[in-house]
Amino acid sequence: MIAKPDSGRSTPYWRSNLRLVGILLAIWALVTFLPAYYALSFSDFTFLEWPFPFWAAAFGAPSAFLILVGVYAWKMECVDQQRRAAQAAEN
Repeated sequence: MIAKPDSGRSTPYWRSNLRLVGILLAIWALVTFLPAYYALSFSDFTFLEWPFPFWAAAFGAPSAFLILVGVYAWKMECVDQQRRAAQAAEN
């Protein structure tokens, strides 16, 4: 099925999707760049004989990325259910 061309107006569904993506991208940027920026100040702290920035990079950032993907999937599922319910109510 071919989608109809957009009339130039954004729908509430698309606005909520863009807002969520923007928030999650901001969190992603913080998780990615803040530990690298402050790595030298945390280099004195060790955990299991490895410096803390190593652990933040090796386990913290990928775990945070997976959580962000899960939050996006969960939230968009909620939004999709609301949209389906609204469309069913219209019909």
